[in-house]
Amino acid sequence: MGEKKSKKSLAVIIAVIAVVVVAAGAVAGILILKENRARKLAAEEQARLEQALATAQTLADDYRQSYIDKGYTAAPDGKVFEIDGYAFALLDGKLEQVTLERVAELKEAYPEIKNIIFLIPDGAGFGTYDVANAYKHKYSQTAVDGIVDGIADTPDSRQATQITTNRIEGKTVTGLYLDEYMIATANTAMMHEGGHSATDSAAAGTALLCGKKTVYTMTGVTPDFLPVANILEAARLDGKTTGFVTTKCLVDATPSAGTIHSLRRPDQDSCAYQTAASPQILNSRIDVELCYGSDGGYVKSSVKYSEKSIINDDRAANHGYTVVTDLASLRAAVDGGAKKLFSRFQINFQELIDNGADLTKTNYNMTTAAWNTDYQGQHILYDVDAREGDLTLMDLALAALKVLDENINDPDGFCLVIEGGAIDNAAEGRNVKEAVAEYLAFDEVFGYCVNWAMKRGDTIVVACPDHDSGGFYNPETQGTAPEKGNKAGKALSDIDTLVTALHDGAIKDNTIVGGAALGHSPQNVPVWLYAPEPVRAAILKRLNLPEDAATDKVRTGLFYDGSVFDEKYIINNSDIAHAVVEAAGVTKMDTATAKLFVPVYDANDEEKYNYGTYDAETGTFTFKNGTKAVNCSPVYTDAEGNEHTLDCGLPLFLTNPVAYKYEDDSGRKTAKKGEATAVFYVPLEIFKAAGN
Repeated sequence: MGEKKSKKSLAVIIAVIAVVVVAAGAVAGILILKENRARKLAAEEQARLEQALATAQTLADDYRQSYIDKGYTAAPDGKVFEIDGYAFALLDGKLEQVTLERVAELKEAYPEIKNIIFLIPDGAGFGTYDVANAYKHKYSQTAVDGIVDGIADTPDSRQATQITTNRIEGKTVTGLYLDEYMIATANTAMMHEGGHSATDSAAAGTALLCGKKTVYTMTGVTPDFLPVANILEAARLDGKTTGFVTTKCLVDATPSAGTIHSLRRPDQDSCAYQTAASPQILNSRIDVELCYGSDGGYVKSSVKYSEKSIINDDRAANHGYTVVTDLASLRAAVDGGAKKLFSRFQINFQELIDNGADLTKTNYNMTTAAWNTDYQGQHILYDVDAREGDLTLMDLALAALKVLDENINDPDGFCLVIEGGAIDNAAEGRNVKEAVAEYLAFDEVFGYCVNWAMKRGDTIVVACPDHDSGGFYNPETQGTAPEKGNKAGKALSDIDTLVTALHDGAIKDNTIVGGAALGHSPQNVPVWLYAPEPVRAAILKRLNLPEDAATDKVRTGLFYDGSVFDEKYIINNSDIAHAVVEAAGVTKMDTATAKLFVPVYDANDEEKYNYGTYDAETGTFTFKNGTKAVNCSPVYTDAEGNEHTLDCGLPLFLTNPVAYKYEDDSGRKTAKKGEATAVFYVPLEIFKAAGN
């Protein structure tokens, strides 16, 4: 019995051992399977990581090369590449793997800029600025729901643009929005860093938009007769869409600096100059061109607009533009998804006057040294005259932003220039009511753009006048301030009396206040900037400005006669474009010039270049290999006869029978008539296609 029990127990033990052995084997097998699977997954993960790293390395190499091609010595740090669940970043010039958690930190520390908005309040110096600022400060105290009474606040009249204190979300701004973002003052002298030579808008616009000082009447061209790229062209080279908005016309001096290259600014009353400018404007590839008129926009009393028209609706439409003629058609086109806009806004001023509107405006003509009555023929209605359904600068800016950002929505972003052109018209004649209202309206557009940019984190907003106009001075000191011309100045005892009269509508049209100059003055102008903080810091550094740049640092005193500028915060107006494009990683201005303007023919020295022949009658240059380029045409033909369309740039025959050379740096008074240049330039793309 005991023996049987013993055998049974032994059997049980053996069975248990067997089970244990089997189980252990199974467990071991499972562990081996798991280990094998883990090894396989690890190998797969490693392979995936290596593939992601290889892809990132290729992208990083392309990214680095793109910056070399743009004229930089190296690509900036902070670029993040997210691939297949992994993240890599360029740091200290090397590609490193980073955690996904760190990606957000890097993007905040190194924001990528997609968009540039460059605003130019024409003629908007400190005199007008201070009156507008004082006005808003006073009437912000009685604002209702953030709405401030506008200029000429009478039962029958109030300026068209709504003046606000809360346009920038999260902030209440009781003065000008511009006052929150001042970083410097800019020297506006034409060719040199100092001096007292008041500029014209062509030279000043070239400094701002092309980053080059030049001289009177030249636009997009240096004093040596060489074309230079503008900021819109540099952006277009990077694949960005572009736009130009102005309350004036595109061949006015400031806009022409961003749209054409000419040895002499287009004469607004000359069909010949407008005809020369029109092909450049139409073929510039600018996506949005919103302005008053379509060519000159200027109306002589003896010449009807219809008899002067150069760029007509059909020609613009043939270039792919949706043509708009008033506010209603503008809004319809934008809401309908239009991706290219061209305007022919015309105002029948005489009809408005016949219906009782008092639109007669006094404008000082510096050429004839006389006062003209022009019925606002040079720009859309002043903001104090516009009513429901009339165009305003805000309407034009909103339309351009929507087309560029929403309708086109280019992943490379956009560059938009916005000019408040009519400030100059009023200020250079010292018409205080119109000038201050235009400044307030421009300030609202600036505030809107800053708010728009703040919500995105990928946009630079920069603003700078081309020059000061009028030199408005403090009414309290007008007894001793310099006075020029045949206008004595309106006697107003103090600034509060002035802004009260502006608000109450007690100041009539064309009321003149004291000013140091009729027309343009050489005083420094303010510079304003908004950008994500790291980008703002980079721009300040590029401009050699202290990090604490702010309104209270830039200057002391008020008005033209009271302003004292701190030298630490003075820059050249020609430095701004360079700083902005470099902070945005856009093709450098000098590199853009080299890519867009390669000289291939000189009519004054045909032996100078030996690339082919030029046919003056057709404006065609034929290279030795048969490649053909036509003056101002974006289409060229290669050696095999295939047509190509340029993404940016145009062949350009830069010639002018009335060109002037400047023997010193004054830019104006020592002008000597020189032999005009007559050089044919082609973009580098065509030059290379011709086998060079």
